[in-house]
Amino acid sequence: MIFVGLLVLISVGVLITTTTIREPPGSTNTLGARVVPYAVGGLLLLSSLAVLVGQLRGRFGHPEAGEDIDLEHGTAWIPTGIVMLSFLSLIATIPLLGWPLGVTILFTGASLALGAKRWWVAVLIGLAMGVITQFVFGSLLGLSLPPTGTLTSWIGL
Repeated sequence: MIFVGLLVLISVGVLITTTTIREPPGSTNTLGARVVPYAVGGLLLLSSLAVLVGQLRGRFGHPEAGEDIDLEHGTAWIPTGIVMLSFLSLIATIPLLGWPLGVTILFTGASLALGAKRWWVAVLIGLAMGVITQFVFGSLLGLSLPPTGTLTSWIGL
């Protein structure tokens, strides 16, 4: 109950401090800097209040017996390395290829390293994530995510 009470206080604090975020005048074509903090704070408040009400009604979670891991096996260094290289690839791919293609390479590499069966599905999902985040953050929120890089500037986005 103490933890859930702290979450309620934190979410209220997020919502209150979000009102102090300054937005430049005349930025009516984007959603603004307050949208995401309001959404996160509001969702945190709603979910923590729902858990608090559930606890007050006597609904508590059951403790788990333990982690479902095999302590006999060590770390799988090859998939770990591929995931790390996928994240590091953003350093080179964003300036050269732009945000959407950089995210496509990141997602494809990480999902294949973690066991994706069909590479083309990983590529399509990665491309969709790159285009959607480019639209949401670049267009709606007005952040600067480069749609193209030096090698893809011929696309003309």
